[in-house]
Amino acid sequence: MRIIPSEISGSTESQAEHSVFAALKAIPDAHSVALHAVHLPRHHKKRVGEVDFVVITPDMLLFVEVKGGRVVHREGQWFFGPPGRESGPKESPFAQVSAAMHEFDREIGAHVGNLRDLGVPSGYLVITTDVDLPRTTEYEPEQYLGATEYDGGRGLARGIERAIRFWLTRNRWARTPVPPGLRKKMLDAVRPDFDLVPNLKARLTDLDVVFERLTNEQLDRLDELESNPRLVWTGGAGTGKTFLAAEAARRKSATGSVLFTCASTTLATHMGRILADDAITVLPVDRLDEVRGRAFDQLIVDEAQDLMTFEHLGTLDELVAGGLAEGHWIFMSDPNNQVLAPDAYDPEAWEYLRPLGSVYGPMKRNCRNTVQIVKQVHFYTGADLGVASAGEGEPVRFVDVRDAQDEATALDAYVNELVQQGVSPRDVTLLSASGDWESSSARLSQRASKIERFVDVVGTDRTKHRPTWSSVADFKGHENHVVCLVDLEPEHLEDRLDALYVAWTRARAQLWVACRPETRQVLKKLGVAMLTGKGRLK
Repeated sequence: MRIIPSEISGSTESQAEHSVFAALKAIPDAHSVALHAVHLPRHHKKRVGEVDFVVITPDMLLFVEVKGGRVVHREGQWFFGPPGRESGPKESPFAQVSAAMHEFDREIGAHVGNLRDLGVPSGYLVITTDVDLPRTTEYEPEQYLGATEYDGGRGLARGIERAIRFWLTRNRWARTPVPPGLRKKMLDAVRPDFDLVPNLKARLTDLDVVFERLTNEQLDRLDELESNPRLVWTGGAGTGKTFLAAEAARRKSATGSVLFTCASTTLATHMGRILADDAITVLPVDRLDEVRGRAFDQLIVDEAQDLMTFEHLGTLDELVAGGLAEGHWIFMSDPNNQVLAPDAYDPEAWEYLRPLGSVYGPMKRNCRNTVQIVKQVHFYTGADLGVASAGEGEPVRFVDVRDAQDEATALDAYVNELVQQGVSPRDVTLLSASGDWESSSARLSQRASKIERFVDVVGTDRTKHRPTWSSVADFKGHENHVVCLVDLEPEHLEDRLDALYVAWTRARAQLWVACRPETRQVLKKLGVAMLTGKGRLK
C-alpha cells in the first residue's frame, strides 16, 4: 500500500505507530493510500486533533487509532503508558477516533463536498499492538484489532478488510466503489503535492527585514567605539559603513557642529536629506570651499579611500577644530576600493593618517549583499566583502547579447519578469558601464520614457514606480534591490576592476549582467587570474 509520507518522521516516538506504518506499507494493495498523522485544525473537544492513520480505499475512508504498550481502564477512565508514567485520564480510543472521524468528514467536506451526499462511507478501527482489550459494550469486534490478531502486523490486512465489511453495512448511503477522481480529490485536500517557490517580492520583503536587523545590530559598534575621538573604520562594500557614519553624525550633532563629506556628489545629496539637522553640514569634497574658514567640532568622512591624498587631507585638516592631529573625526574607508583603484589613493597619505587615530576593522559582517553576490564579486575581483549575513538569494544572471538593441530586448524581458513577480520597477536600477545616457541600451528599451535619471531624483521624494538609470560612479555609496549592469564592453574591464566592484556590490538581492561580445571571455580571464594568484588583489 502506498503511504504518505513514504518514510515515517523521526519525531514519531510511538513504536506502535512505527509498527503499523511498516505493516500498512507491506500490504499488497495498489489502489489504497494511507496517510500518517493527519492534522485536524478544528476539533469540538480540543484545540487541534490528529488521526494516527487515514486509509483511503476504493470502498471507504477508514480511520485508524493506534495504542501501544500498557493500556489501563479504571473507573471509567483510560490511561496509557508504563506504571508511574501514565498519560491520562483520557477518553477511550474508540471515542477519540470516532470524534476525529466526524471532524475529518466536516473538514474534507469543505474541500470536496459533503461526503454523505457523494456516497463516500467512513468508519474506524482501533489497534492495540501490544495488548488485547477485554470485550465490552463500547465497541464491536470488527472495530478493534488486538495484539493477538494484529500479530506484529501480519494480521493488519485481514483486520482492515473485516472493518470495511462491517462499516459498509452501517453506511447505507454508500455508493461504492468510490470513483478514482473523487479519491484523488480527497487525497489532494489532505496531502497535496506541490512545489511552491516564493516570488521575488516575498524574498525582497524577507531580505529587507534581515537587512534592517543587521544594520541595527551594527549600532553596537558605535557604543563600543564612541570614547575614541579619532577613528578609522575599514570594511568592504555592504558592511554598513555609510549607515554607521550617518548615525555617528546624528549622535555627535547633539554636542556640537558636524561636517559630513565624501567624494560623491549624489551620495552627499542623499545624505543631506537624511541628515537634515541644523548642526550637520553635508557637502561633497568639491564644495568644501563653501565652508572654508569654519572649524567643525566633528568631521565625518565617508568613502575616505577616495580622498586619501595629502591635498584632500590638508583641506580637511583646516575644517576640524584641533586639526587632524588633535580634533574629533571618523574616516570610513574601503580597503578593496583603494587596491582596485590605486591611482586615486596615496599610501603615504594613509600612513600619515593612520597613527593619528584608532583603526577598527576590517568589518566582517556584510549587511547588504546576498551570499551569491558576495561570492561572485570575490571570484572576479578578489575583494573581501565580509560574511554575507543576509543569507541566500538568487544566482547572479549573466546574459550574452549581440548589441545594444539585443541588450535592450533582454533587459525588457527581465524587468517584465520582475514586475510579474510583484517587484516594483522603482526597486530596479540600471547601471551603465559607459555612463553615457545618449548611447546606453536603456534608451532603446520599451520603458525608456519611464526610466528616471538617478542624478535627477536622488535626494527627492520620488513617488513614481519607475526604474532608475545611473552611471557607476554616480551610484557609488547607494544601493537598490535589483541592479542591472548594462553597456558593458570588454574595454570597461581593462584596469577598471573598481568599477566592476562598485557596480556589482550595489545590488542587495539580485544582480543581472548583460555581456556584449567578448565581455564574457574577459570576465573568465579575470576569474582565472584570481584563482591562479595573478589577479590584482592577490
